[in-house]
Amino acid sequence: MFVICILLFSAFIIYKNTARRGGPLDVITSKVVNPISYLYFEDLEKLSTGQAISEELREKLNKQLSTPYIVNGVSSQIRHASLKNPYLRITQWNIASGGRVDVIKQIFLDPKKFYNKYKQKVEKPLTSDLKKEIELLSTNDIIFLNEVDIGLPRTGYANIAKEISRSLGYNYAFATEFIELGPIVHKQKIHKSVYLGLHGNAILSKFPIVSAEVLSLPECYDWFGEELKSRSPLEHVRVASAKTVFEQRILTEVRRGTRNALIAKIKLPNNEFVTIVSTHLEDRCFPSGRLKQMKVLLAKLRNITGPLVIGGDFNTSTTDTAPTSFRKEIIKRLKDPNFIARQAAFAAIPGLPIASGVGTIIVSKLLQYKDPTYPSIPVIFPNNERPLFLYMEDFRFADGEMFDFGGDPNRSFGKAGYLSNSNERVSKGFEQTFEFTEPRFIAYFKLDWFFVKPYQGRFKPYNGQTLKVLNESYPEKISDHNPITVDISL
Repeated sequence: MFVICILLFSAFIIYKNTARRGGPLDVITSKVVNPISYLYFEDLEKLSTGQAISEELREKLNKQLSTPYIVNGVSSQIRHASLKNPYLRITQWNIASGGRVDVIKQIFLDPKKFYNKYKQKVEKPLTSDLKKEIELLSTNDIIFLNEVDIGLPRTGYANIAKEISRSLGYNYAFATEFIELGPIVHKQKIHKSVYLGLHGNAILSKFPIVSAEVLSLPECYDWFGEELKSRSPLEHVRVASAKTVFEQRILTEVRRGTRNALIAKIKLPNNEFVTIVSTHLEDRCFPSGRLKQMKVLLAKLRNITGPLVIGGDFNTSTTDTAPTSFRKEIIKRLKDPNFIARQAAFAAIPGLPIASGVGTIIVSKLLQYKDPTYPSIPVIFPNNERPLFLYMEDFRFADGEMFDFGGDPNRSFGKAGYLSNSNERVSKGFEQTFEFTEPRFIAYFKLDWFFVKPYQGRFKPYNGQTLKVLNESYPEKISDHNPITVDISL
């Protein structure tokens, strides 16, 4: 009895010291093989200074950014012992840090209550769509999440991945993409004992997560160095025009890390395995940077045998959203061969260079926003995002399989066409997953995607949908991104 008391007291002391230092502790009744964070608050303070960091701290930072955190709850495996449907239903959602996690949990915990509460918020003809979309989201088997917070003040220091997975009774894996240092740099009032500053990608699964690994993608933007710099007058104008919390959040992030991919192997009840890849490509770079990141990711996945699904926010906006300046905007155009050629062509027609050049840019952008896959016409309608899709379409895995880029009418939810088996198309392009609003301009983007690799004639995608009505049923939206779903035939 005395020995037991000593052990319990020792465990309590360790707990208190770890919590006091803001260290690697995550209390959960599940099988956890590693801490959720290897960094203490004093480490974060050193990382926020901009001064050279020690080799020891660099190793801890690299370990944090390269080690997945996996929680397999025994209860969820018992509750979901079999495949109830002849398909896997998968959801992809950029949840904007998880600021409205309670709303998301309500959809899973009580779908009927959510519907009754928010159906009056949508137009009457759309209430049936809302009901269907709630059912789609609440009956998923696997969820990809981007922009997931753990231990940050803006989301109440909660572990957002754990909050959502518990509402479902699911297992989850998390990969730290960035260590958020803004609150420390800007000297915000924070609780050091619970501040972890983790932000990244997560996979939630009804079925056991057998293994997971993190792949860091090539850095296209220095989130720490560049964000510390003073913003230019042009950037201040852009910040001032950002009316919503989502837009403002995008423009004020100081952090260490880089974009990554969380690669997990899921074991199905029939003892088959499926590889699930959650990724988030860089927004603060040009399309060529995102293509480079995708090439690195696919090189890593090439030798994986069996079905595979990639989902994530690909940021296919056709441009970059990095803090800008007048000088940068001028250089951007001078480096664009299409812009130069366009000006030279229109210069031959008196009175047309400016008007026609601007008009061409506007038309070109409007075409790309909702369909970044459309054919590129150099000079007139260039589409610099298209090479990424062409590369993925032509990519062949070592087992001979390729991604399904098809658009079969009987497998498409909306309009049939390129990639519509896995992503919803509408009359013009794809259904939007992101909306950007400025005082005199609204742009609709398709940023979030599924890419499915079937295997031996099975695991084919169908019924790809965008849950726009559901996301917009909540005042000011649940997230700035609409969730998307796809079914994978078994």
